[in-house]
Amino acid sequence: MEFEKSLEKYLSKEQISILVASFSEAEKKAIYLNTNKLSNESLIKLFPKLKSHPVVPNGYLYEKNEYELGKKIYHELGAYYIQEPSAMLVAHFLDAKPGEIVLDLCAAPGGKTIQTALKMQNQGLIIANDLSKSRANILLSNIERMGISNTIVTSLDFKNYYQKFAGFFDKIILDAPCSGSGMFRKSDEMKSDWTYEKVLKNAAIQKELILMCYSMLKEGGKLVYSTCSYSYEEDEEVVDFLLQNSDAKLEKIPSFKGEFRTENFSETVHLFPSNFEGEGHYIALIKKPGILQSSKISPFEVKRVIQGKGNSKEIQKFLVPSKLPSNFEELALRPGLFLSSQIGDKFVPSHHYSHVTNSDNSIELTKEEVVKYLKGETINKKCPNGYQFVSFMAMNLGVVYSINGILKNYYPKGLRFSASVDFNF
Repeated sequence: MEFEKSLEKYLSKEQISILVASFSEAEKKAIYLNTNKLSNESLIKLFPKLKSHPVVPNGYLYEKNEYELGKKIYHELGAYYIQEPSAMLVAHFLDAKPGEIVLDLCAAPGGKTIQTALKMQNQGLIIANDLSKSRANILLSNIERMGISNTIVTSLDFKNYYQKFAGFFDKIILDAPCSGSGMFRKSDEMKSDWTYEKVLKNAAIQKELILMCYSMLKEGGKLVYSTCSYSYEEDEEVVDFLLQNSDAKLEKIPSFKGEFRTENFSETVHLFPSNFEGEGHYIALIKKPGILQSSKISPFEVKRVIQGKGNSKEIQKFLVPSKLPSNFEELALRPGLFLSSQIGDKFVPSHHYSHVTNSDNSIELTKEEVVKYLKGETINKKCPNGYQFVSFMAMNLGVVYSINGILKNYYPKGLRFSASVDFNF
């Protein structure tokens, strides 16, 4: 079945024509602000052409020909996260609270996890999982840069573990793997790769995942289901499958300008680039009947021993947000906030920890020194000997070791720049 023909299941030919025409328009860009590092007022002073997101507080739209925000120094400082405008609504409508326990099942590259953690004020617990280890490592890197401290990163097939988490989570994000038609405006590859058979294959996987996630919800808990697909089979039909096979109830997503709703599932929303300043998305908010009981969070420290060459060992220390069933944190790529590592009698604070703490006692770098630091070069600068955090504009960049006026660089090798960062505002 052709793409346009498949949409006739819920759209008129005129609506389909308008939607398809919008695929040739330029994609929209957005950022989600980390107010722990930069205020809204300061952001607007830096980038006055930003436009407030029409729904999401701390979200901003921008034009790529006006700003390349991914190349700015503030991106490396974790002051904001570049996120697609429609996708930003998923965590917004889930509305996780400080102290809750949340699962983001298909989390990479991390936008929904990061937005949720910031809404939770870094309190409580998020398990951010992605089946792909390479994508999970990108997620981990973004969590470090943004100074997120309440998140455990895993790369697991939850089909093998979900029974241990029955009735465990207050909130769950299921941004399900899908056919990706909602990204047609951004990606010609998505267009050429789309088939109706792929839609049906993904719908079968989505039905399995949504039942699995629902079983992990507490009574009174909420699940947000989303896709970047226009296909009714991956959207309303998956939600209907859950409703028919559980006691789940739909909660109506609040109305906003640019939404599209089908008659039979008017509680849920489609986002079309022809109506809304973002890519294609579908969002449903689902509640499990009952009264939500408060979660009990008990942070604790753990150590991991990493065997090096010969007899050398590295002892890594983490702050885990809370105990998990069956010591699940032991399976994590990152079991929480990475505090420090110890090799022999040498204690090194982590890059992750530098982005979580404030810059009150950090060494402030000049623009020229920042460029050197991001390239992994040593810096000549007088400051007390020992391990130090370095910062720019009162936001931490990372770790150095100071010895007799020379700062040895501990910026992670995988993040080092080959080109200069942009300081122009």
